[in-house]
Amino acid sequence: MQSAKFIWLLLLCLTPLSSDALSRSIHRDIEFPKDYDPKKAEAIRKVVRDERFKFVDGIVSYWPPDWGTRLSFEGDTQSLNEFIGELRKLPGIGLRLVLYKGRDDERRRDSSWQLDFSHARPNQLALYLNLNSPSLDFYKITFPEWPAPQ
Repeated sequence: MQSAKFIWLLLLCLTPLSSDALSRSIHRDIEFPKDYDPKKAEAIRKVVRDERFKFVDGIVSYWPPDWGTRLSFEGDTQSLNEFIGELRKLPGIGLRLVLYKGRDDERRRDSSWQLDFSHARPNQLALYLNLNSPSLDFYKITFPEWPAPQ
């Protein structure tokens, strides 16, 4: 009985350590699948590495089934409009917009916007716009022609 309790205690202690290994920090980059088109990857990297856009943080998640990279950015509406414009120029890449109410409290500070690349949808980027961002004026966001011109 004592050994069973010890094993459960050991497993309980190790569980948080193993789950932390499913995510890691990343700088201005995206972890693409090994067989991803190098031209598309470089075009996306050119946008996320552009110094006009203030990079805050990045994370790669290895949580099955949807592995992906999420990059956080700060900026005003003009900067976001430029960012959207650059993303819409990417050939063969769709853009999905997600509006969410971000947090700004002692537990979490969400950035103005986040860019998400998912291995499950390799030809689409998701742009998460924080409705609670004080630096964004949603009435002034310019959404280009949808879908993107071919």
